[in-house]
Formats: sequence, structure tokens, C-alpha cells
Amino acid sequence: MMTSTQQLSLVKAMVLTGAIFYIPSNVVPVMTMTLNGNTSPLTVMGGVQEMVHSGLWPVGLIIFLASIVVPFLKLIIMSWMLWLHGKPIYCEERCRLYRIMIKIGNWAMIDIFLLSIIAAVGQLGMLASIHAEPGALFFSAVLLCNIFAYELYRPQWIWESPSPSA
Repeated sequence: MMTSTQQLSLVKAMVLTGAIFYIPSNVVPVMTMTLNGNTSPLTVMGGVQEMVHSGLWPVGLIIFLASIVVPFLKLIIMSWMLWLHGKPIYCEERCRLYRIMIKIGNWAMIDIFLLSIIAAVGQLGMLASIHAEPGALFFSAVLLCNIFAYELYRPQWIWESPSPSA
């Protein structure tokens, strides 16, 4: 069983690790798409641009929000909450931030569903195919770090005073 201080340190480590992996998850290609014989590696943003150029801007918007904006917001909000930890004058702000995290957390799993749909549609034999690239590992690491940080964070920490050892 972990102490509260150990658990808080683990949350900080998860947020820091997620922030470190966020950059390569958006810079390194996450997939290689072959369409009509043309092969091109795509980053997350490249996939968004491809959807928009194909006339599928609603799908591109969903991918942009779910894959770029939501993970970034979760990292920023959790970082802010951790930075404010133990400062009693900011309890209401941390409570508001936690509620926002809960609301945007509902969008966190849409990435998995979108990737499943894209992979299923992308396996069209001779017409098209999609293969994962190293960026997918970084992207998965960001999502897992966000999930672990969120699950390990205890809402009662919002109202606790800092311990002398913190």
C-alpha cells in the first residue's frame, strides 16, 4: 500500500512522463498509409490534414480534438493542479479544474475507437492499408500516462493541507 506522498509523487511522474512523450507523439509518424499505390507516413496532425483534404473534415476535427487537444489539456490541467497542491487559497480553482478533467476525460477513449475504425477501414487489401509506426507507441504512452495520473489522483488532495515532508 502506497502512502499519500508516494502516490502524489507517482502522479507527478506520470504527468511528467506524459508531457515528455507528448512531443514525439505528435512529431513522429503514427502510421503509414498506402492508398492507390501511394505510401505516405502520417503524424497525428498529418492524419487530420488528410481527412480534411479528403472532405472528411468532421472526422478530422474529432481526431484533432481527441488526439491533440484533449491529451494536451489533461496534461496542462493535471500539471496546474499538482502545482497548486497544498496551497489552501486555491482549493476552489483546483476543484473546478478537477471537474473539467472529469468532463474532458469522457473524450479520452474516443482515440481508441477512432484508431480501430481507421485500421478496420484501412485494411482494404489492394486498395488501401494502414500500418502502425513508432509514433503510435509514443501516442499510446501519453494516453496511458494521462489515464494513470487521473486514476491515481485523489480528489481529497484538493482540500488537504501540505504535509511537512512534501
